[in-house]
Amino acid sequence: MNVLLWILQVLLGLYYMLGGKWLITELPADMLRVLPRTAWLALGVLQVLFGLGLILPGLLKKWPKATPVCAAAAAVETVAAAAAVTGFPGLWWAVIPGLLALFVAYGRAKLRPFQARG
Repeated sequence: MNVLLWILQVLLGLYYMLGGKWLITELPADMLRVLPRTAWLALGVLQVLFGLGLILPGLLKKWPKATPVCAAAAAVETVAAAAAVTGFPGLWWAVIPGLLALFVAYGRAKLRPFQARG
C-alpha cells in the first residue's frame, strides 16, 4: 500500500505543480471571463504548493500530517475550480485527480501513514 500511495503522490504532485505552472504562466484569455487573473494566479500558486505538499513531507520526513491535508485541499480546489468553469469539457481531468487525491489523503491519514506502525 505504501508503494501505491507513493506512486500516486508523485504523479499527483507533478500533475498539480504542472497545472499550477500553467495557470500562472499560460492562462487562456477566455478563462478570464470566469474569474479575474489574480484569482487564477492564486489558484495556480495553491496548486504548486499542494503539489509540493504531496511529495516533500515524505521525502524530508518532516511534517507527515501535511500530506493528507495538502491532498484533501488539492482535491477540493481542483473540483471547485473545474466547477467554476461552466461547460468545461475536460471535467474528468479534475474529478479523477480529485478522487485520487482524496484516496491519498485517506491512505496517509488512516491506512498507511509515513511513520511506522508498531
